[in-house]
Amino acid sequence: MTENASTPFRNDAHYAAATRGASRVFIGVICALFLAAGATLVYLALSLDAHQVRQSEVYAARALQSREDKTGTALADYAFWLDAYRYTQDTIDTNWTFERDNIGPSLFETYGLEGVFIVGPTGATRYAVVNGARSDVTARDWITGDLVALLDRAQTASLEDDISYAYFSVNGTPAITYAAVIRPDSTYQQFDQLSYLVFVDILGKADLLELAQDFNLRELAAVPGITRAPSPSLALQRGIGEGVTFQWKSEAMGRSVLVRFLPMLLLLGVLTTLLIVRLRRRVHQASEKIERAQHELRISEQRFKNISEASSDWIWETDAQQTLTYLSERFAQLTGLACHDWIGRPLGDLLGHDPARLASAAKHGNAPGRKPIACDLRDSQGQRRHCQLFACEVREAQRLQGYQGTVCDITPEIEARAHIEHISHHDALTGLANRHYLHDYLDHCPGISASASQPMFLFALDLDRFKPVNDTFGHAAGDTVLKEVARAIRRCTRENDFIARQGGDEFVIVAPDCHTKEHAERLCQRMIEQINQSISLGDSEVNIGTSIGVVAAPEHGSSAEELLRYADIALYEAKAGGRNRFCFFEPTMTERLMERRQLEIDMRQALCRGEFRIVFQPRYDALSQAVLGAEALVRWAHPTRELLSPACFIPLAEETGFIFELSDWVLREACQNALSWEEALIVSVNLSAVEFQRSDLVERIDRVLRETGIAAHRLELEITENVMLEDATSALTTMLELKALGVRLSMDDFGTGYSSLSYLRRYPFDGIKIDRSFIMGLDQSQSSQAIVDAIISMGHALSLTVTAEGIETAEQLGRLTALTCDQAQGFYLAKPMSPESFQRLLTTPTNP
Repeated sequence: MTENASTPFRNDAHYAAATRGASRVFIGVICALFLAAGATLVYLALSLDAHQVRQSEVYAARALQSREDKTGTALADYAFWLDAYRYTQDTIDTNWTFERDNIGPSLFETYGLEGVFIVGPTGATRYAVVNGARSDVTARDWITGDLVALLDRAQTASLEDDISYAYFSVNGTPAITYAAVIRPDSTYQQFDQLSYLVFVDILGKADLLELAQDFNLRELAAVPGITRAPSPSLALQRGIGEGVTFQWKSEAMGRSVLVRFLPMLLLLGVLTTLLIVRLRRRVHQASEKIERAQHELRISEQRFKNISEASSDWIWETDAQQTLTYLSERFAQLTGLACHDWIGRPLGDLLGHDPARLASAAKHGNAPGRKPIACDLRDSQGQRRHCQLFACEVREAQRLQGYQGTVCDITPEIEARAHIEHISHHDALTGLANRHYLHDYLDHCPGISASASQPMFLFALDLDRFKPVNDTFGHAAGDTVLKEVARAIRRCTRENDFIARQGGDEFVIVAPDCHTKEHAERLCQRMIEQINQSISLGDSEVNIGTSIGVVAAPEHGSSAEELLRYADIALYEAKAGGRNRFCFFEPTMTERLMERRQLEIDMRQALCRGEFRIVFQPRYDALSQAVLGAEALVRWAHPTRELLSPACFIPLAEETGFIFELSDWVLREACQNALSWEEALIVSVNLSAVEFQRSDLVERIDRVLRETGIAAHRLELEITENVMLEDATSALTTMLELKALGVRLSMDDFGTGYSSLSYLRRYPFDGIKIDRSFIMGLDQSQSSQAIVDAIISMGHALSLTVTAEGIETAEQLGRLTALTCDQAQGFYLAKPMSPESFQRLLTTPTNP
């Protein structure tokens, strides 16, 4: 009995002894921890000071690098600028450089450049701006350093589209000196003919103070040359030059922290020791209660664990302050995060929800129809997971003890919805926004209603020469070109610019941060240059261009419909002006567009109404002045605008596609009239370059020959050089097929193109027509006479008939006859006339 009764006592005594021993160990551990904490504090303080020194040196290097990059980028923009080359190469246009502030005072005001020089190939200073004002000082006198070596490095850097810079000094003050070659393009390497643009950034007291304030470098100072200076300091040298040494003072924050907190830590250690001694007395009493509580808790946790792990969601529990006290193992399985890493941390840090909203929802947590709280977390891979949070209160005796609930992962459903929404708003080929997203963006864009002093610009782009890519290489190649264009546009724009593909080869860019016309012009120029780059399609390369229409909001419109419509109008003006260019919208463009559309309507009806007239301008033998044939020309007897020349409506007919109907009519009328002439006379008809872009040209010519019955050798087709420029291979094939019909081919406006001689050798021409611009100066200029003589000799050497057009004086005709020109045409001989008048000319007795 006694033995049995004493067993619990012995257990209790053993437990008490173990508890006392554990308490002594605990006290020793606490003391050791405080000693370690003190040592750690000292170590951290010293480490903090060393880290501050290293960090300040990094900041100093970063500050100087940022300054070098900013000014270097500006120098590259100015030096590798075609206009800079044009206005400074031969002579310095001071009106362009200084008065118009292209390379002038703004460089001092904007970039703080105290010195701007244009130095010639020999090193002589051609232009100088010092402190924003014109100066006669030379760069070599003003800058102390090896400027010649810097210019030599600028030549080498130019091959990589780069610049050179070094640390020199000005009047004993360190200065960053930049140099770049002023060149027309990246391929131009004749450096002995090129000048240099030199920027000088003096690191004066104001500049050093600004750097010190921006990067927290106390009492920053700079001295020329590389010197041994105590830390913190930074010595910089860029290959050449004397270099510069920077020095500043460290804050020594670590020592300050050590002085403040080490005594406090010692005092806290003493107080903690006294408290532990007092609490040691109660450890034994509490140990038994804790043991029983832990036993009951283990049973409860096991029961709860069995229930929670059977659920597909993970379960959480917090105290009243929403600090996590429990996470089910399902949490680790679904997120990859460790439960123990989050126990004791706020639930809001994990799920990113509003704690007040959770408390409100938890009050009705058990009510039917409760709504979950949307939240998200980052899993172990850093991926964002979308979740739904359910919560309810845990109360004991009406007192809030904490919160419990579950979290459901709904990431797959959210990502599926987001993917569907992305597809509905973006172009599948380029990944850019689509038309629907563009309109939605413009409807909600605050920049549309911005002030007129800071407008927002919208750019409408349409690719030039894109259709031949599709026709020649197929739609897959066209898709490749569109994707390359999309990438080129992204390279030119900023991250917050909105880019959309309207459809086909049309793109729209909205630049909310582009507030000036000058910025918009530079953006247009960059996009034109980038899109003009060659694009590889397998073994072939293609070059396309782009035309851009620009509109400003709210000056030109405050709605998506207005801005897009006006941008299209400006785009049309750009294309009409020669393509591969940009044009800003002006209100007068709308009026011209309306006039153009009315003229287009009238033109399509004019053929049905019989308003077009055909006239003939005779062609003569230059020596005998006998009529050899006539050139068929078209006029439009407009009911309200009187008689219109081809220059008024042919370009519009080419653009709208009406040129094919009109050309068929002119060709048929010309051949029909020629049937009443003598068999020896020919009739010539002009073909538009647009007609060669369709594959039915030969079929159309053959059909007219068969319908009219005219002999094929009596028809001459006049072709301009633009036909060969568009697609040389296709043009040659078409011309060979035309020659197979028996018609004659003549190159019109010879001498105005780039490769006329090569065209004559390669293409099957029967004759050439010397452009009237050479004939106008024939009786006044020896050079014009020499050119005409050369053209005639070349034509005869190739067995071609040479015709001179635009003859207006007897002297011009006489000189052409002396030069053995074959045929002549011009107002001096005869103006264009009606078919009836030409018929009378043929029957007049004066005609041989």
